[in-house]
Amino acid sequence: MNATDLRRLAGYLRDHGLQVVTLEPELRLHVTDPMHGFLTQEIVAEGERYATSLHDDIGRRGREKECADLIAHRLADSLPAPAGAS
Repeated sequence: MNATDLRRLAGYLRDHGLQVVTLEPELRLHVTDPMHGFLTQEIVAEGERYATSLHDDIGRRGREKECADLIAHRLADSLPAPAGAS
């Protein structure tokens, strides 16, 4: 895993409208939904795979677009349901 792969993933995440801070020495991303600042995700590079800081698998190197799609989807699914919704 290298910083170029991480930057590619960050670019795809930005395409989803997410804010991304790249921490290259650690091969880590801090991803935030700018509309809901409490929705964040730490993404780390573990060998040839990307994972959350809690070690939930995101996908493998070389599939950064698919990984970004999954991360964006997981953040969107984290939104609390509106009051009265069931």
